[in-house]
This record gives sequence, C-alpha cells and structure tokens, in this order.
Amino acid sequence: MPDKSNKPKTKRLKLDQNSSLLDIAKNVKKLDITKINLSDIKKEKNIGFEITHKDTNSKARIGLLKTVHGDFETPYFMAVATKATGKYIGPDDYNTCTEGIICNALVLSLRPGSSQIKKFGGIHKFMNYDKPVFTDCGGFQMVRESFMQDRSKKGIHFKSPFDGKRFVLTPEKIMNIETDIGADCIMMLDDLAPYGSTKEEFERSVENTHNWGTHSLILHSNPDQFLYGIVQGGFFKDLREKSAKYIGSLPFDGLAIGGVAIGETREEMYDAIHAAVPFLPENKPKHLLGVGSPDDIVECVSLGMDTFDSIFPTQNARHGTIFTWDGRLDLMSAQFESDENSIDANCTCLTCKTYTRAYIRHLLKLGEGSGRRYAQIHNLQFMKDLMQKIRLSIKDGTFIDLKTDIIKKYRKNIDPKNLIGVKVKR
Repeated sequence: MPDKSNKPKTKRLKLDQNSSLLDIAKNVKKLDITKINLSDIKKEKNIGFEITHKDTNSKARIGLLKTVHGDFETPYFMAVATKATGKYIGPDDYNTCTEGIICNALVLSLRPGSSQIKKFGGIHKFMNYDKPVFTDCGGFQMVRESFMQDRSKKGIHFKSPFDGKRFVLTPEKIMNIETDIGADCIMMLDDLAPYGSTKEEFERSVENTHNWGTHSLILHSNPDQFLYGIVQGGFFKDLREKSAKYIGSLPFDGLAIGGVAIGETREEMYDAIHAAVPFLPENKPKHLLGVGSPDDIVECVSLGMDTFDSIFPTQNARHGTIFTWDGRLDLMSAQFESDENSIDANCTCLTCKTYTRAYIRHLLKLGEGSGRRYAQIHNLQFMKDLMQKIRLSIKDGTFIDLKTDIIKKYRKNIDPKNLIGVKVKR
C-alpha cells in the first residue's frame, strides 16, 4: 500500500459569527477558499438598504441607501469623476447637479495616492463633496491597451500612464486602496474581458472574477462601506447565470453588473442584464456599470437596477449633444446660431437660467472650456431630474407611462414596431 502520510492536506477554516476577517486575511494565501463558507461570516455594518416602493407593472423599485453620509433614495444616477473631478467640471458643480459620483480607485491610487486622500479623512473631505461616492476598482481600465499589460490568476498587470511603472493590481491591494479612499460604496476587483472575446476568454474572466471577489470579501473589513460584488460573463447567457448565482450567493452588501456598454448592441446588453438579475438577491442594491443614456436608464430601472454611472451624459454634452424632455438636441446645428431661448425652458440649472442656446453653441464651436462646462452642467441636471421623475412615477403608479414617453423621445429613428423596448430573449 502506498504511504499517504506525506500527502498534502487541505487546511479547512471553521468560521462563526465571531470570526476575525483580519485573521482570515492574513492566512488567505494558505487556505483553500473553496472550503470557506463565506455566508457564515457575520460583519457588523453601519450601513444598509431598504426597499420602500415597488412598481406593479415592472421590476422597478425605490430603495433607501443608508450610508454614513446620509440616506439616499434610489434609483439614482452618478456622474463619473475618475480623478475626483471631471473634464471642465468639479465638486462645486457636482454638489448642485448630481445625486452621487463614482471615482476610479486605481487612478486615484497613482495620483495623488490613496494615502494622501486618507490624510484628509477620505474622499468626501478631500474634494468637499457630501453626497454618495462610489469607487470602481479599475477593472474597466483593462479595455485600454496602453494601460493594461496582462492578466493572471494573481491580478491585473498594469503600466502607470503617469510614470510608466509596471505593477499588479490584486484583491488585497485594491481593498487597501479603497479603504484608504473611504468611499461609501466600493467595487471588488473584477476581470473584464473586452467585447468580441471568445467564450473561453469570458470563462477565464468569470473564474478570475469569482476568485478575486471571494478574496475581496474576506479582506474587506470597513463597517462604513458597502462592498459590491460584480457579475461578469460577457454576452453568454449561461456564463451570466453562473456568475450571478455565485456572486449573488456571497454576503456582499451590494451587487453590480459589469462588462456591459463596451461596444455591444442594445439587445445584447439587455440580454446580459436579464440573464443575471433573476439570480441576484432582491433585498440588495443593484448597480449597473457604464450605462447612462436616458432611454437605457428607464429600461434598466424596469429590469430592477437601482443605481447607474456613465460618462455618456457628460461626454455627449462636450460634443454638443444635449438632453431635453423632447429628446436629444444637436446644439452644433446651424439652426441654433441665433437662438435666444435657453436650452430647456423647464430646466433650473445654472446654464438654462443664465445663457442662450446661441451663446453655448458659440462657446462649443470655439472649443472653450466654459462652454463644455455649461453643457455638462445641463446634462447632469437633466439626469438628476430624470431620476427624480422616475422615483415619483414609481410612487404614483405611472412609471410605465414615463418609460414609454422617454423611449419615444430618445428613439425617434427606430421602427415604430420596435419603438417601446427591445426584443429581449426571455
């Protein structure tokens, strides 16, 4: 009989409600995490999420996101402030025309450094912003070839755009960074495969995402933060379902759907979302990464999503595409050269209260930063107002009417037969 006495044994970890996450984290490299029952980990949190209203004709709902910086109603939209600022806009604008922002933890760790932000008491004090702040882990930078170098089971291999230094972003590193930054809601490290990848590449992405998510969950210990798990799987229904089931089974504080709005068709995006949502716990907040057009927002609210972030409103504004209650407005068109009206008579933003369409167009034509700022202020105010209307419509039972109206206004060139919604495979 062969001697089995020297055969390596898998170390098992017994957890109870008093288990120390820090003790677990110190030994995580020695452990087989597949043997850890993470659902047994009890973490005392100073945060929470409560569903207060549900729409009777869709999965739309209103929730209360309870953070250490106050309670905030969902659904709401976040502006992208990658570097704790935007292009031509900053915290003073965000404080008036947004309900929340999302920053990039990876980029902030490179400049000015997460330790520098920690010295100020966190991101809110650093940039003087008192509404919800999310931080993305930086996984989206994987689609930028100049930034991402490679991936391995350990993490994502990057090259700094500031000094060219190479480094590996691991679950442990990003949890330390996001804890230092101190946002209200933070994302686990995920592996984003670009659009057009093979199924094998998406399978690898899912495997890494699940392993990194498990490590992130064990390593995170800040009771003042929501830690969000991220669902990947590309545009393969079985992979989306698999990822949603796994991430949804873990004790994350919130859940996000990633890997969409990366070049796919609208139908592919909705299919991916619809494949995942049924397997995510209803009682947790759900964030959709990277989606921000008004018509997509109302569609995805109806699918059960609670919060959104995207560069779409601000990027469009800088190029002269303005959001109004009558649809998109191409402000660069010659018809507005002498237009004395405000962008939107129903808008209360600084831009609409102060300037004419002709003046904003003039500034944009010249490439002036002030014009880009004023246009972005308006689009962000529109998104804020849209989310407020969505919440009111859910409360008074008219959400479907609002959704129908927004889609009609923002999909004017689509065949009328396919105007309301898309043919999402069920």
